[in-house]
This record gives sequence, C-alpha cells and structure tokens, in this order.
Amino acid sequence: MSGAGEALDPEQIKTAIEEELKKASPDWHRIEQWSRARVESDPDNVRFTVDAGHIQRLGAELVGKQDTALSELIKNAYDADATKVTLTFTDYQQPGGTLVIEDDGSGMQDDIIRSSWMRISTASKVDQPLSPIYRRVRAGRKGIGRFSVQRLGKWLYLETRPRGSTTGFRVRFSWDEEFRPGRDLNEVFSQIERFGKPADECGTTLRIVDLRDGWSEAALAKVWRSVLLLQPPFPVARSEPVEQHPSSADPGFAVNINGVSRDAKRSEYSIETSFLSQAFATISASIDEDGRATVRVVSPKSNLDDSQEFDKKFLVTGPVSLNASYFIYHSSTLSGMNMTAAAELGRLFGGIRIYRNGFRVLPYGEAADDWLELDIDVSRREVIVPFNNRNFFGHVELNTDANPLFEETSSREGLLENEAYAELKQFVRDAVEWAAKRVAAARNRKQDAGQRDFIPEPRRPSEYIRTVRENMGISPSSSPDAVQTDRVLAKAEAIATEFEQRVEEQRAASLEYEEMLRLLASLGLSISVFGHEVKGARDALRARLDLLEDAIEAVPDARQKAALERQFAELKLGSDRMFDIGGYISGLMSTTESRQLSPLSVGGALQRFATQFTEYMSRQNVEFEVNVDPPTLRTTPMHRSELDSVLLNFLTNSIKSMRNARVKDRKVRMDARPDGRFIVIGFEDSGPGIAAADRNRVFDAFFTTTMAADDDGVAGPGTGLGLKIVSDIAASYGGGASVEEASPGYGCRFEFRVLALGEEA
Repeated sequence: MSGAGEALDPEQIKTAIEEELKKASPDWHRIEQWSRARVESDPDNVRFTVDAGHIQRLGAELVGKQDTALSELIKNAYDADATKVTLTFTDYQQPGGTLVIEDDGSGMQDDIIRSSWMRISTASKVDQPLSPIYRRVRAGRKGIGRFSVQRLGKWLYLETRPRGSTTGFRVRFSWDEEFRPGRDLNEVFSQIERFGKPADECGTTLRIVDLRDGWSEAALAKVWRSVLLLQPPFPVARSEPVEQHPSSADPGFAVNINGVSRDAKRSEYSIETSFLSQAFATISASIDEDGRATVRVVSPKSNLDDSQEFDKKFLVTGPVSLNASYFIYHSSTLSGMNMTAAAELGRLFGGIRIYRNGFRVLPYGEAADDWLELDIDVSRREVIVPFNNRNFFGHVELNTDANPLFEETSSREGLLENEAYAELKQFVRDAVEWAAKRVAAARNRKQDAGQRDFIPEPRRPSEYIRTVRENMGISPSSSPDAVQTDRVLAKAEAIATEFEQRVEEQRAASLEYEEMLRLLASLGLSISVFGHEVKGARDALRARLDLLEDAIEAVPDARQKAALERQFAELKLGSDRMFDIGGYISGLMSTTESRQLSPLSVGGALQRFATQFTEYMSRQNVEFEVNVDPPTLRTTPMHRSELDSVLLNFLTNSIKSMRNARVKDRKVRMDARPDGRFIVIGFEDSGPGIAAADRNRVFDAFFTTTMAADDDGVAGPGTGLGLKIVSDIAASYGGGASVEEASPGYGCRFEFRVLALGEEA
C-alpha cells in the first residue's frame, strides 16, 4: 500500500486506513494523515490550516523584545503558583548561550501539556482566571506567552514535575528545524519522555539553548527593572486563603537572576524609599462603579490639599484607581536631594504605568512612551507647567473582573485601543493635568499660556528680603529677638542672591546658545551661495581635469610624467572633496526654499544621503550599510533639510570618532523601524563609543570631545552644537534623541525618534 505522504484518491485512502487498522499495532500517525487528506479533499467544505512557521512568527515577531519575552515566562511561573523562579544565564554575552528558568510551581500533567501548553491561544486562563492554590489573578490570557521561549532561543528542553504525581515529563522542541515554514503544523510531533520523581517534588524547568541574542549588562539591568516593576511601587493586597487550602495564603513571589535575588537588587533599582518620598505632591484619582470620577492633590510643601469631581461620567472603563507622585526638578523643591540625580531618575523611571491583574502592561510608562501625550503638549507649549512624563511616577490599576473591556494585544505589548482605553486615557490625562495646574496655582506660577490675569511673583526674592530688613529698622538697641530675626533674614538674602546668580549664569548660557544659532543662520546664507557656485563650476572643472589627464598621459618623459600624475591625483582629491560638500549643500539648500512641511520617506531619505556620500565614505575606507524595515516608513510632516542635518551630524561624529581612535575596520550603519506611534532612525559606527560619564551630556549645547582642528572638509572640527541641534529637531516633532546600546560589531549607536505619519497630535 502507498505511503502516507503520497497522493491517494478517496478510495485508496479508505482502503489504506482499513488495512492499517487490521494490524496489531496500527500506525496512528499515518491513519491521522490519511484521514486529514480525505477530509481536505471534500469538494463541499473548506477549513483553515496552520503553517508550522506560524510558531516562529508568534515567538519571534509578536514578542518583539527579549526582555518582554523573559517577563512573560516569569509571569507563567507566577500563574503556576510558584513562590520563586530562578534564571541562570551561561555564555550569554554573545548569541549562542544558554538560559535555564526553574520554578517551584504546580507543574503540568501530560494532559495539560497537550490541551494547554501545546495549544495555541488556549482559553484555559479565561475559563480559570485564578490560580488553584494561592488564587492569584492570572497575569496572561492570550495563551501565547509560552512562545516567548522561541523568541529567546533555538532549542527548548521542557521538564515539568506535576504536584502530587510520581511521574514527570520532558519534551524537546527544535524551533528552527522542526517548525519551519512550508510544513503543516499537524505534521510536527514532539515526543514526551516520562521519568519517576517523589510525589512532593514539583515545578517546571525551561532550558533554552542557543540564545538568539547576546545579553549585555545593560540588557540584564533592563530585565531587572522589568522584574522589579512587574509589581507596582505601591502596596498590592495579597490573595486570601482558599477554603479548601486554609494554609494557602500567598507567600509572595521571589525572582533570582544569576545568583542575585530581587531583594538584593531592589536597593539598587528601587525608587520607593529614597526618591518617591521627595515628591512635591501626591495625586490620587478614581472612577467609581457609577462612572463618577474624582481627583485629589496633596502637597505639604505648598500647604495644598484640594479635590475635584469631574463633570463627565466615565461609563465604560469600570472602577479604576490612579496614584502618582508629582515632581518638580528644582533645587527649591527637592529637600537635600541632588537635582541632577533626581532628573536622571525621572528620565529613567518617570511616567504613568498601567498594571493589569497586578502585573505591568508594557509599554505604558517606558522612557520612550508618551501615551498620555504629555511630552508632546509640553514641547508645543500647550501646557506650560512642569508636565513631562518624567514629572510623574504613578500607576493605574485594572483587573479582569472590574474592567472586562481591557484586553492586551497579541504581542503582550499594549492594550487594545478600544472605547474603554480612550476613556481611561482621557481620565488619567485630565486628572494629572488638573493636579499639576493646582500645584502651579499654589506656587503662584502661570498655569496657561493665555492666562491674562496672572501676576507673576517678583523675579528677585533678595530684593524683597532686603526691603523687609530695611523696614524692620534694626539698630543696636533692638530686642534680641529682632536681631536674631535680622540674622535669619540676612542668611536668607545671601541664599537668594546665590540662587539668582546661578539663574543669571544659566540665562547667559542660553543667550550664548541663541547667539550661536543666529551666527549659524547668517552663515547659512553664505553657504547657500557657496553651494550654488560649486554646483555651477563642477562640470566645467571636471572637463578641464579630463583634458589635463589626457595631456599628462601624453608626456614622453617618465619622471616628469610621474611627478605630474602625483600632482594631478592631489588636485583630483581636493576637487572631489569640494564637490562632495558643495553638492550636498546645494541639494540641502534647495529643500529649504519652501517652509512647507511634508511627510518624508525614511527609506528614500537614507538612501539618498548614502548615495550622496558614497565617494566620500569610500575614500575614508568606511563600509556603509542602510536597512529600513518596512521600506514604506514615512515621518510626520517635517523639513527634508532637518532630517538631512540630523544624518550629517551623526555621520561627522562617526567619522571623527573612528579616525581619532585609529579604527581599521570602519563601518557605518543606518537603520529605521517603527516603534508604536514613532519612527526610530538608528545610526551606528564601529568607533569606540561614548564614555558612560558623557552619555548624558552629548546633547548639551557646546559639549564636544573633538575641538581639535581637522583637515577633513566634511567632518571638520567639533563645535558642540551638532547633537544639541539633533535633539532640538527631534523634540520639535514630538520625539527625542538618545544614546543606545550598539548592535554586535558596532561600538556606538545614536537613535533619532520622531512621530510617524498620521500620529501628529
């Protein structure tokens, strides 16, 4: 009889199944294949089938970030009533390492492996929303968290030891070899191996082999932050004991990575005790079961305690609570805390996070996420009080029972943006904006740009203190109390004067920056003329050079000819350098004649830039690479010249860095990708990178490490304004600029982030 893999007609399939069933030990796999072939040949019905490569897409594409994938696996351990989970990395600095994840949860019986673990998008967590022992609200519902292991590595060795059973199970998965595209998912089988164990031994071990990515210390730090922030920085009530298990009160959930416990890391990454206590104000808001929303702001530092009930009712979200700490980064508002350190914590951890069923929902509250559009409105001066994401440290609590309309996307990175999400966004935004403006009013600060009745407080407090002292009329015959008061006021006056001097220094630096920008603007006019003239002279000069080269070729004297060829090569090199920069300037200036904004094709802009500097990069022995995915990326309306300016600044920084470090294998790579509402353009080079101490300063005005003279007409010397201009351009289009971890083979990476087309506020 023909094999199961051959094409058979319906009668042959029937005969084959009958003959196979007559055997003492039928091959049920072949019977299943024949039966499936018979069903699929039905001319009156069709059904969906699944390609085996879908498993790879679920893991590698839906769970895009490695730290997100790892967080999902930690959540799975939590859902299994584990009290601890241990992660052990080996050889993890480069791809190819191993990660072992061990928990002491309930484990899985073989029927659970078949019906839940091996079933895509299972409804088991919907049907059983609480864990059986500690009654934890399950963190996941989509049934794809397990495919995070595919995102992390090429091989998985699953070992599970079910609670109360004397049998454990092992299953091996080879994601790339077995689940390859073009193969039917029904044809992929993974064998279960059984082994004996003590009945009280339980838990699950995931051994992920051949890791797809290297894990740097920065990446591990990001995982720690993700682990620590899975739970809110505010108390969360633990589950009550189950009636059938009176001793089953939740003992908590511990995480250990490479021998370091979460408690040991908490002091390093925690912000609760050392930072949140310094908040200028606290904000609490809620929506009750009837949709009534209220908000309260309390600030002992400004003697403020006020509350407000919203006019609008929020009828879709269900009961919701918001808690946040509000910071103003100023020496007068931070008691004994370094303002620079506080601002850095705000940059790293600031924002309003969302927690669902007690676990963090990404990306809300991440440094690059602006889901409430706070940063955008501040950059556009629509809100003038301190109102960036970094000014708030807070979270919104949701749960499945009270807020059933909130669902996470399939990628586990964000909520579905339905009507409930829109209401939640408006509620949180209105609450924090009202609170921030109330704080501004209590501090006698302007709340809105159009506030006409606002009378600002005096700009020089020292003058008022001096006036008070003079009106007191202190003399040698004054009382001791009056003399003591005068001493206190004198000290206050000195402090105020010192503060005013610092403000004046900052103002002078700002004026210096503005003066430099005016100078650059005037230079732009001259450069425009230069570019036009170079473009006009280029063809004529190249024609003369061709004639000169022919004439040199005809010189009969070998020594004279060699000398002329050397001089000609120098002349050709100099003219090419002039044409490079002249052609670039001419093209750049042609785009600035109109001030009209228009969406830009990112792929086209990057390719055009790369083409413009192909000859220059070749002479610098630099390998140039461009990767835009997808190629259809388009920015929010902006000036082409601004994007060109960003790329040129990145390029000149890269060339100078590699040259100063005498890098032999010079590489430059530009890439672009979508990231939520934003487009991120990356620029990498194989230079030595930026020192950790300088990473927070590179976007400051006048900060430069390349002030020495440079004979390169394109790169030139450093002025300390290039990256500041890059940062300003990004901010003007709702984004930002940052230094990020470079890809393998590269030493430095800048990222430029702007809103995508259609995302303008």
